[in-house]
Amino acid sequence: MIIMDAVITCVYDEGALEDTALIGAKGFSLLIERDGKRVLMDTGLRDRYLKHNLENLEIDPQSIDTVVISQSHPDNSRALDGFLDMRESPVDVYAPDGLYAGSKGMFSHSVGVSDENRAKANFRNDDGWVEVFPGITLTPFHRSESGAERFLIVEGRRLNVLSGRGIDGPAPALELVYQRYNRYPDAFVGSVLLEKKKKPVAETYAEDFSSRSVGILRLNHSVGRDGIMNLRTKLGLHGVDEFYVGTVYKG
Repeated sequence: MIIMDAVITCVYDEGALEDTALIGAKGFSLLIERDGKRVLMDTGLRDRYLKHNLENLEIDPQSIDTVVISQSHPDNSRALDGFLDMRESPVDVYAPDGLYAGSKGMFSHSVGVSDENRAKANFRNDDGWVEVFPGITLTPFHRSESGAERFLIVEGRRLNVLSGRGIDGPAPALELVYQRYNRYPDAFVGSVLLEKKKKPVAETYAEDFSSRSVGILRLNHSVGRDGIMNLRTKLGLHGVDEFYVGTVYKG
């Protein structure tokens, strides 16, 4: 069996690699590359920062085959209009139903797509399990009182799950992986909502990871620096790493 390498690059986050031209700004976006296919997971908050980072990472927006918007939060979804503006040809966009139903508004909190750019987006709101490309699978929506979100599962040398916000912690993503593969992932890449939560929540999330033997954590966005430190208190330094703009994980 041939094992395909999966390469995941952070293109939008509050932190960026030092001594580079990359910009850290509020929001979240990852680029997934596997077997010649490129998937952009979320777009971040502001298109100018997304554009800047893509240019400095030498990632051509036209080279991206599919966009996945994991949830409706502006940190994950608002810069789609600007991303489409960078492209010439249409692209499939998996997004929550109705998120981009209206035109781009005039207010800063608007999440929309201009009429001109709408023609560049083939919007898809397929629920349930979706094989975006071989080895790249979109989970069903996890829904709770906190909201709705979905995750990406990427198969490579390891089994990886990618999370854009983690509004209810890591357990929903980890259990969806188990539901699909009858085992838990080797690596968790992205975010869980820890930034403004207290240490007992971090302890619970640390137990979620350790009890399922998830040994590799590449964390960013709404985890926050304090959240990462609190997880390290329980899990140790090894395997709990920041995943800032420009950081690359090969799994």
